[in-house]
Amino acid sequence: MTNERARLMAWRPGSPGFNRDDIILSIGLQCGGRPFAVRDVVEWLGPPDKAAGDSSDGHLAYFYSGDAPLFAMFDVADGYVVGFGAMERFKPNACRKDEDTGEKVLFNILDEMTAFNPNAFE
Repeated sequence: MTNERARLMAWRPGSPGFNRDDIILSIGLQCGGRPFAVRDVVEWLGPPDKAAGDSSDGHLAYFYSGDAPLFAMFDVADGYVVGFGAMERFKPNACRKDEDTGEKVLFNILDEMTAFNPNAFE
């Protein structure tokens, strides 16, 4: 394990020396083995930049500092953040089949996400 990964895995709420981007990565790295409640993640990071779905089955998108070409995507299930990934921010980053042709259609998932609705993620 690299020193940086070990540092991020050691993060706990209130730990000193972690900026917002560090906390995003820490939560992402840790959520697979230890899911975090959505309300806690929102408290630690603030409202996400975009969201889809709700607390039973949804996604939260957090942009990194500056104009970073990637954003953090948290998967939500049953009120918990259970998955994490980094996705392209300014390019197509998702794929689906066209209902008529069956062809793959690339698109940017951010275009289909909306402003965060805290009531949907309670």
